[in-house]
Amino acid sequence: MRLVHPPVPADAILTLGSFDVRAAVHAAALWKAGLAPLIIMSGGIAHRGGLLDTGWDKPEARVFADAAVAEGVPATAILLEEQAQNTADNFVLSRALAEQAGRRLRKLLAVAKPYMTRRGYATGRKAWPEVELLMQCEAIDVADYFAREAEPERTLLALVGDLHRIVVYPALGFQIAQDVPPAVIDALRRLVEAGYGARLVAGYDVAGKPTG
Repeated sequence: MRLVHPPVPADAILTLGSFDVRAAVHAAALWKAGLAPLIIMSGGIAHRGGLLDTGWDKPEARVFADAAVAEGVPATAILLEEQAQNTADNFVLSRALAEQAGRRLRKLLAVAKPYMTRRGYATGRKAWPEVELLMQCEAIDVADYFAREAEPERTLLALVGDLHRIVVYPALGFQIAQDVPPAVIDALRRLVEAGYGARLVAGYDVAGKPTG
């Protein structure tokens, strides 16, 4: 689920909001390395009462911007997109925001949680096909990632849900299709059987076939 491209100079850095502020810290590192002049922080107040509820009283984008400023990024280098409720919104609304600001973006570094990078790429290619999309995330081993999580079970539930969306969403028109090896589908099935299927897409089995 981790899909990362070589970081190269781009027109902007788009950070996909979530409950993991470390994505904003990594976006700040890319900015400080001179890879783009602008960071777009995207994310509203989303998932209230659900598994992915951040518990914050302000939009994800604003929390992420605060984290980037704390890392040394000037507020003038950040655009806030504070309405997005899902990954497609991150791309669609950020494109509109950039256009309103007079920014024509051709190449984009998109930063997300490690396990969100592949789904982010598939969504971005569908929602913003004109831009060259290069996914980025912090370099961390999966065991270390889970070891530092305050709620590792929530993270695993989110990861399983993201994987199921990679399987299901292309047929619904939400993402480009990607090859998902049988071994990955089997791993998804075993995780669901172990009790981590709370965030599956309703109405579809683990292989993406409608159940209704």
